[in-house]
Amino acid sequence: MSLFLQLAAIDLKSYFRNSFALFFTFLFPVLLLFLLMLAFGGDNGPTKIDVKVAGNGPRAEKYMEDMQNILGHSQGIIFNIQTATETNMANEKGVVVTIPADATQKVRILVQKDAPLSSFNSIYPLMLVNSMQEIDYEKWDFVLNVVEDGEAEIMQGFKYGQYLIPGLIGMILISTSLFGFCTFLVEQRAKGAFKAYHLYPLQKWKFIAAFTSTRFLILLAFSFVFLIVADKVYGMDGVFNLALIGKLTLLISLGALTFLSLALLISSRIMAVGMVTGIANLLFYPATFASDLYIPQGGFPEIVKTIANLFPLGPFAAAMRDITYKGAALSDISYALGLMSVWTIACFGLTLVLFKWTKD
Repeated sequence: MSLFLQLAAIDLKSYFRNSFALFFTFLFPVLLLFLLMLAFGGDNGPTKIDVKVAGNGPRAEKYMEDMQNILGHSQGIIFNIQTATETNMANEKGVVVTIPADATQKVRILVQKDAPLSSFNSIYPLMLVNSMQEIDYEKWDFVLNVVEDGEAEIMQGFKYGQYLIPGLIGMILISTSLFGFCTFLVEQRAKGAFKAYHLYPLQKWKFIAAFTSTRFLILLAFSFVFLIVADKVYGMDGVFNLALIGKLTLLISLGALTFLSLALLISSRIMAVGMVTGIANLLFYPATFASDLYIPQGGFPEIVKTIANLFPLGPFAAAMRDITYKGAALSDISYALGLMSVWTIACFGLTLVLFKWTKD
């Protein structure tokens, strides 16, 4: 036990002397949170759009039914679909859809002059109801993006801060693991710092356990501090009772072990610092972008979505959001827990087989 504590103490001192690792663990996520909330966090709730439907007959009824079904899956937007009346038409906000009884005439969609700017980006679901040839825009003459149902539920029910903060926890785990742990191990091997451990000889698992434990404790502690402080500063309404803290402890602990084990596996045989830095960057940036940590991305090809769902970063962030802000039970995030467990066991197991002390 004394050897374990000595190794852990050595690693802890080395970590706090590494400015690169400290930046990616503590400063980078804080700066990113501030900048993204400044840019996108102004609207702390789902956008509400009034949709007023003018028209009578079976065609109008079918149109209304289709809109109810389609707009119910909109991305972070609540559509208030109602029949147009003199009262609500006096309120010049939202969208007016005029549906002629004659099927040969075009449906007309008018975005009212005082509608919120978000209407400009939210009108696309209306285009799904009828063919493009049937819709006559009175305000714009270009095609807007169409989002499929499966892509449109990413932010549904979350404020932007509730979406972002758990995503940044995931970024903290993977960035610290890759840039504050993985690169450090390769750097020490390249300097020959592990030769003494090899001569003892020291069992690999003891070394790996000692050096992983310090990063694990740092990640667990900082993730909780970051989550609670960011939630309170931006007023995201998280209720951090004992039940939530218990679930978060399990999830963050497993997430930290998952990405630390991945970092160990990557660094198990690499000898050059430049190579491991390149691999870390090659993994970090595509993974964080495709895993919807910062801004919802609905337009990825199916193959990209499938791969991202098999990598633990996206499922971890989604599980964090559901537990923290939707009161989800552990059974509700069983996929994320199971996926991370498989990755952790596989990566640690392969590391014990592949890890090398020196270049020889």
